[in-house]
Amino acid sequence: MKEVDLRRWHRAIGIIAVLFIILQAGSGFLISLSQLSVPHTPAHENTYSTGHAHEEGDSLWHDALVFVHLGGGIIGIIYRILLGIGIVMMAVSGSTILFKARARSRKS
Repeated sequence: MKEVDLRRWHRAIGIIAVLFIILQAGSGFLISLSQLSVPHTPAHENTYSTGHAHEEGDSLWHDALVFVHLGGGIIGIIYRILLGIGIVMMAVSGSTILFKARARSRKS
C-alpha cells in the first residue's frame, strides 16, 4: 500500500477512534481513582460483566462509569471488540508509516 493511502486510512481511523478511546480510557481511569477511596473487593466477586449490582456506597456516577466502561451487554462487547481492532489497526498503520519514513530518510 502506498504511504499516502496508508496515512489517509490512519488519519480516518484515528479521528473516529479517538473519541471512543478517550471514553474507554477516561472511564477506566475514573473507576480506578474511585476504587482508591473504597475497600477493595476481589475481581471475581464483581458483577460488572453481567450488569453491576448496586452496592452500598456506590454512587450513580460510579455506576454510570462502570456501565460505560464494562456494560452494554452484547452491544457493549461488540463495541469493545471493534475499538480493540481499531487500536490495533492504528498501531500497525502508524508503525508502517514510521518504518517507511525512516527508510525514505536513510536513502537521502
